[in-house]
This record gives sequence, C-alpha cells and structure tokens, in this order.
Amino acid sequence: MVVGLLVVKPVFRVLIGTGPDFNSSVNYATSSFSLFNGLLLGLLTVAAYQNLERVRESITNEATSLGSLYAQIAAYPEPIRSEVKWLMRDYTLYTIYEEWPAHRQGEILNGGFNRADAIRRSLSQFEPETERERVIHYQAMASFQEFSTERQKRLTGVTTEIPAVLWYAVIVGAGINMFLLVLLKMRVLPHFVLGSIIAFFLGVILFVIVTLDRPLRGPSGLSPFAYELLWDRLMIWDEPVEQESI
Repeated sequence: MVVGLLVVKPVFRVLIGTGPDFNSSVNYATSSFSLFNGLLLGLLTVAAYQNLERVRESITNEATSLGSLYAQIAAYPEPIRSEVKWLMRDYTLYTIYEEWPAHRQGEILNGGFNRADAIRRSLSQFEPETERERVIHYQAMASFQEFSTERQKRLTGVTTEIPAVLWYAVIVGAGINMFLLVLLKMRVLPHFVLGSIIAFFLGVILFVIVTLDRPLRGPSGLSPFAYELLWDRLMIWDEPVEQESI
C-alpha cells in the first residue's frame, strides 16, 4: 500500500492526469470490478468449504464403517477373529500416528493401503460353514467395502485443491482492486488508512480460502479425531494387558 501511494499513484497521475470527475470515474470502475471480483471470491470460498466438508464426512464415515466391521468381527470364530482384530488395530494406530502426519505434508503413504489390503485378504480367506457365519461374513464384507470406499474419498482430500488458473484470476483481481484504490484522489493519511483496511480484509478472505482449500494439509488441516475416538472407545479394550510376575 505504501509503495502504491508513494510510487504508483504519482506516476499514473502524470500519465492520465486528474480532473474534477476523476474520483467518480475511478469509483465507477471500482464498483463494476468489485462486483465480479467479489462474486469470484464468494464462489471460491463456497467451493473450498464444500471440499472441506466432503473430506470431513468421508473421515467420519470411514471410521464409522471400520468400527462397525470391528464389532462384526467379534462374531467370527478363532483364530481369524483375533487375527483380523489385530490387523484393524494396527491400521487404526498407523492412520493416526503415521498416515495423518504425512497428510499434513501433502503425502500419501503406501502403508495404509497395505494394511487395508491385509484386512481384505484375511476376510476373503474365511470360509463360512453355517448359515449364521455366511450372514455375518456377508455383512462384514459389505462393511469393509464401505470402509474402503470412504478411505479412498479421504485420500483424495490430500490432493484436493482449487485449480491454479482460478488462483491466477484471484491474484490478478486483488492486484487490480488495490490499483484502483490507489488511484483515488485523497489526502495521504486517510488514503493510507482506507487502503490498509481494505487490503487487510482482502488478505483475510484469501487466507480463509487457502485454509479451506487444504482439508488435510498444514497445521490447520482436519484432525484424526474420529479414529482416535474409535481407538479409545472400542479398540483399546482388546489390547493385551501385561501382567507383572508375582
């Protein structure tokens, strides 16, 4: 803003001059431009928020379907019951402590896929012997399929972002908006205060869009709370307890 008032404004005053209707002309151009720029920013904000909510919903659904599958596995006979439960606990802890920090960096690890595939292979090897086991196995495979689908949706949140071409339009729009503001014929101090307030609010809007545009990346990304709750409320009770020798 300071550069605009001290450098850009004097140069363009020399080039285009100023007249009694100069501010009216600039205000007309600013009003027309702000309409389209504001519409673009509003649409981007809504789109980014919808992406965030879709990823949040997929995380919740993934944890819910995994919890449902974990409860259904309790009806399986041994040794597959203990084996699959162990694999699911391992997957949950890996997701919380390994996969999520990688998501913060914009990365997707193969370990999560390998662990999910290990659960699938263990379930597919089970051969039901009774009608009851066939019903339980059918429901478990349906829960696993739902879990797998929601997991893929969650992983897309790592790379979900607004197309770069739209960001170019936003940056150009912000530049034009500040340029038109600088051109106004006003005293320096009020001009600086007014420009700073508008620039600050524009920066806040852009910060909100950037934050919402990264559902899982960065320190402000979505947390693995659904998985932590699943572990604390359901899975942790199956952890083996070490007994001290007497």
